Amino acid sequence: MKALALIPVILLLQASYFDMQGTILSVNSPTSLLIGNETVNRTITLEDVDASNLNKKQYDYLMNDIKPMLLGKSVFVKGSNVYFDLTGGYNSNSINGMIEKEITDLKSMRKYFCEDFCDTI
Repeated sequence: MKALALIPVILLLQASYFDMQGTILSVNSPTSLLIGNETVNRTITLEDVDASNLNKKQYDYLMNDIKPMLLGKSVFVKGSNVYFDLTGGYNSNSINGMIEKEITDLKSMRKYFCEDFCDTI
């Protein structure tokens, strides 16, 4: 029974590690999320995410993929890193890393997203 009493304390300690807890209200770009809670809405520029080398087709594909996956999700924010809130815990793999991996995958599949002429098919 004493172990059950510790659960709220553990959750409180974990929540204090993060700068903010909220919900993703908007995916502005692969590098920018609007996150809000009952007191504040804040735009977070994601650290280590760079979509600048994607062409328009790759960028559109990425946005069409991440928007429905992220909108409305509960998250924790620590600096410029965002993590899914898993009800009593958090995923140690950041949303930043997830988006950057998808960008890397899209870059490696360039031939499937050709615009006009592709020199490396």
